[in-house]
Amino acid sequence: MTITPKPITEDTNRMSDRSPLGTRYTDGTETYTLVAYSIDPLSPQYARPAFVADNDLTNPSTHWYDHLANGTLPLLYPEDICGEDETLTVAAEDSETSTKARTAAVKQYQARPYRDTGEFSRVMAFGELTTDEELAAFIEFAKTEVELRQVQWKLEHVSRERSETIARICDLKGSQQAAAQTLGVNQSTVSRALRERPELP
Repeated sequence: MTITPKPITEDTNRMSDRSPLGTRYTDGTETYTLVAYSIDPLSPQYARPAFVADNDLTNPSTHWYDHLANGTLPLLYPEDICGEDETLTVAAEDSETSTKARTAAVKQYQARPYRDTGEFSRVMAFGELTTDEELAAFIEFAKTEVELRQVQWKLEHVSRERSETIARICDLKGSQQAAAQTLGVNQSTVSRALRERPELP
């Protein structure tokens, strides 16, 4: 399959609409690098382009509403940049900035925890999928990745509830040793549950 740079609008989201990763874009004011595609394995015909703004690359976001940690690099989608009748056009190449943006985006994605079920369906492709075989393999990976995230989230949720219950029993029994004996667990398990207990507001 041939992938060539092309203009992007708010509605550009089909797999066949893809431009090469690293392509530079402008809205007439700011400049962006195309760094990834967001792909939902349940709708493999779609691929949402994700960008990093040059300004954010230089000055990472510290907005309170950014659900990533302060100082991180937001990934922007067309609807974050374009209005209904606006178009992102291909800008002049800048290989150094493109490489920097793509590297930073991958690094942040790898370190980012999955905080809620809304992120389960989003799997990002940070490299080119240039053949039908590569695309099919990535979709299969995305399906298993989503399944794994769901299991991990469930495990973390149940583990957190278990720790909270152990901590409550420790309070009722009055000591870690008594709680451990009652539950038939090591005292270190009770200690860890107390350390993991959420702080009261």
